[in-house]
Amino acid sequence: MGNVILDALKDSAIAAPFLLLIYLLIEFLESNAKAKRRTVKLLNGKFAPLVASGVGLVPQCGFSVMAADLYCQRYLKLGTLIAFFVATSDEALPILLTNAQTLPVVWIVLLVKVVYAVALGYLINLLDRRSLVADYELNDEHGCCHHELNERKRSFWGFVKHPLLHTLKIFIYIFVVNAVFGLLLYYFEQPILDFTARLGAAQSLFTALVGLIPNCASSVILTGMYAEGVVDLPALLAGLVSNSGIALAILFRQKKQLKRNFLILGLMYSLGVLCGVVGWLFTLI
Repeated sequence: MGNVILDALKDSAIAAPFLLLIYLLIEFLESNAKAKRRTVKLLNGKFAPLVASGVGLVPQCGFSVMAADLYCQRYLKLGTLIAFFVATSDEALPILLTNAQTLPVVWIVLLVKVVYAVALGYLINLLDRRSLVADYELNDEHGCCHHELNERKRSFWGFVKHPLLHTLKIFIYIFVVNAVFGLLLYYFEQPILDFTARLGAAQSLFTALVGLIPNCASSVILTGMYAEGVVDLPALLAGLVSNSGIALAILFRQKKQLKRNFLILGLMYSLGVLCGVVGWLFTLI
């Protein structure tokens, strides 16, 4: 159990620099309308889903955390966020690469995730009607955590103070979420394995659910189940597609958009199941 707490602390610490970076960026953009306008345009350019998919493949959930926060601040469109999430590998990729039994399927996992992420990113962006940062908000005098900006706070300490405080708050929040879900997985890992082994062709329905757990242990369990022969490749893909590390917890911290967050949660689960089912159908051909 002590290792679970240490892992939660480690994962939270890894995400902290990414959080600080994004809050410093937001603080800067909120005080610079021209840079803010250019950033919104850049983050939502025609290559946005492609770039998001490539960055998401890096085995580090910090990028999906950054994407979640940018989405909450209305800098990203939904399709670009989903591209980040679907491509995210978290702990799965290093485990697959270092295990002789799973090494042959690494290229399949990477190819499926990146193609799926890019296709979904462009399709969902076409359908997404949510407005981004509006023109009248480009001159809004509010910083990363909606504090008021003024000349007195434009000193170096005034610039970094709120991003540091915001990062600390989110770090504690992520640590608590990581620890809670880590302990649950620690105590229920064997029942999860036993239950999944009995599902047969319906494994994707459950592994996609496991993938939604906002903790790196979920991707570890999924790859472990595949390495041990408990689940097949389509079920593994279902779980890894729906997995976005701790990012979902960041989304649900924004209580003002709970309806949309649940929509994203359902979408991630459905996309994972769909990937698993299509993969299973291919095995029958």
